[in-house]
Amino acid sequence: MKRIFYLVLVLGIISCGSKTAGSVKDAETDEDYVSQRSDYSFRSEVRTVQEDDEVLWDSIIVYLTDAKGHTFELYSQALPLDTTSWQKGSIGEIEEEDWNFDGIPDLQVCTGPMNVFGNYTYDVWLWDDKTHQFNQLNYDCEIYSPEIDSENKCIVSTWRLDDDVEIVRYQWKDGKLVETEREQMSYSDLVED
Repeated sequence: MKRIFYLVLVLGIISCGSKTAGSVKDAETDEDYVSQRSDYSFRSEVRTVQEDDEVLWDSIIVYLTDAKGHTFELYSQALPLDTTSWQKGSIGEIEEEDWNFDGIPDLQVCTGPMNVFGNYTYDVWLWDDKTHQFNQLNYDCEIYSPEIDSENKCIVSTWRLDDDVEIVRYQWKDGKLVETEREQMSYSDLVED
């Protein structure tokens, strides 16, 4: 009986986790509905999973609701794993920025700070106007406290540790974000400017 329960539970989680925002068939009108980027509203929720008063992990669920009222879920893992030791602050905060410079806002959710100096990390979903859905951006490195530089069409990552600051710029090449420039400086020099 336990095996059946766990099998049903796993299948339920898999089916819930596989939802993506995009085309759906409207059950009421039986017409095809193709969502547009402007159709969506967003909200997020940070969930803490505990066992015996110990935090196992925190997850962030982003709820996307389209103009027809269909709700889809995107999942992220909060950093650090135990957010009870940090101010939750902006963990789970949603921003709409144009990461791929196609003129359409994409979606980013704050997963948390890496240290006391901030260095916030984000999960990013790019809007694909051909498939009418958000697709998670996969990149090989961690982009900290990103700034979108629309004029130069690059993403600027800033990492700080004590007085050391590293600024890395990324640009799109063949559909991937690649590092194009890296500079190091002291924080004291940076704030004097």
